[in-house]
Amino acid sequence: MKLKLKIRSSTQQISAFVKAVVALSMLTACTSSDTVDVSSGMYKESGVFLESQTKITDGALHFDGKKLNHKTFENPSSGREYDYFFGRNISAHGDAVKPYKHYVFMTWYKGGKEERNVMLSRFNAKTGVVKTIQFPHRHTGFRGDPLVGESHNTIGLAVSPLNGTIHMVYDMHAYVDDDASGRFKGRFVNDFFRYSYSVVGAADVPDDEFTLEQFVKDTSEVSQGADDYKHLTMTGNLADKENFSALTYPKFYTSKDGELLHYMRWGGNNNGAYYFNKYDAEKQVWTRFTPFNHKDQKNHGNPYNWGLYGQMKYINGKLRVGFQQRSANNNDRYKYQNGVYYAYSDHPNGLGEWKNVNGEDMTWPLVNSDEIKIFEPGDYIGHKEPNSVHIVTGFDWTVTENNDIHFITHVRSTDTKRSDYQEVSIHAFKPANAEDFTITTDFTGADSIYTSGDSIFIIGLKNGYPFVEKAKGGTNDFEVVYQQTSGVKFDHGTIHIENGKAYYYLMEKGAGNALPLYLQVIDLGI
Repeated sequence: MKLKLKIRSSTQQISAFVKAVVALSMLTACTSSDTVDVSSGMYKESGVFLESQTKITDGALHFDGKKLNHKTFENPSSGREYDYFFGRNISAHGDAVKPYKHYVFMTWYKGGKEERNVMLSRFNAKTGVVKTIQFPHRHTGFRGDPLVGESHNTIGLAVSPLNGTIHMVYDMHAYVDDDASGRFKGRFVNDFFRYSYSVVGAADVPDDEFTLEQFVKDTSEVSQGADDYKHLTMTGNLADKENFSALTYPKFYTSKDGELLHYMRWGGNNNGAYYFNKYDAEKQVWTRFTPFNHKDQKNHGNPYNWGLYGQMKYINGKLRVGFQQRSANNNDRYKYQNGVYYAYSDHPNGLGEWKNVNGEDMTWPLVNSDEIKIFEPGDYIGHKEPNSVHIVTGFDWTVTENNDIHFITHVRSTDTKRSDYQEVSIHAFKPANAEDFTITTDFTGADSIYTSGDSIFIIGLKNGYPFVEKAKGGTNDFEVVYQQTSGVKFDHGTIHIENGKAYYYLMEKGAGNALPLYLQVIDLGI
């Protein structure tokens, strides 16, 4: 560990010294390769600082080969490089990090290409020990081909604060039992949904007892053998299996009462729905899925089918949905997504009382997305031709403790070579007591936006180093409050914020398909 201290005045000297002492006392769990830079650029009067950095593994799965498409995916490389579909990232990606008491749990896939096991690590902040469980299941690969990596097959993770059980949903992308199209070639019969869970109290066991034996085997009639820890349903009832078909992108949340909620997308890119369920900690079983919106919207009276690109979140005491729409109308001006849509439920479990941003009742399950539309980002560039507007990246949203609502999104011309090319980043926000949204393009853009207390944050990487920007909720007044300037350089990461701390789970920048993972805990100064 290296310590750098830059002092400009006696006041700064005192402040920097105190923060340096705090940093040193908190970093006893760091490995020798960890670097902490206590510089004036990192430690401002905001109080934001790096609490700890811990190496989790030296070898997590990453896709280092060629990006394939629908014309090339059937001829992947059989060599060392790991070809992939969609994106390169599968570890430190998705809903992969969750704090619980003095522990932090993290999921990942084992590298390299020939390994691919589902992994679960637990960092014990009191002992400084990282214990890792290796599951028998290996990453399936795109449409069941292990030679083609699939970045959408992330692992969702939850720990119940009510009974200490651990839950994981993983490695699927709209898989079904079998399909007439032959896309999956029968590869997922009785294996299209993957759910693993532990016995009660497994999250709290001593370090030496944190082993695979804490997890419950599948002994049902569809068990794949003595080492099968995958369950086909979350209810424990195989009669419910159709309710767990064709699902993607698992994400878990914990309510203010400690109850676990979970959602996934059902269906495809331009015809989908958000489905959610709840864990009963007393009975140790999940409910069946409930829809937020109907899939196959044309069958319910809508002029076209549409899908959702965004997230369902439990935030500021309510279950909420924010997304951009991808319609099945391929002749409008949008190549992919359009719009910003938002709704929330006043029911504690989301089972009714769904409303739009103005607090007005909406149809539930939703059919016509216009009921909850807020604004159209595509209006901020001037193109009108079919498929001329490209809205894919840079979308996220959050709601502060004070009920300030924030959306970010990014719009550009589909054709990057056209003479009138346009590109704009948008921040739309509605302070708690305001009637209307303020929509500004005076925004540098970001992939994600977060909240803690009454503040909003943009957290990411600049030149491979973590940074934090902060603004008061209901404003666009972002300022940099933290910037790491040395140490390990990172390629990407995923973030969970809880109790004023950002748990930044990161993959080191490097070559190959087995790369190190780290956990940074950043105190946000709340």
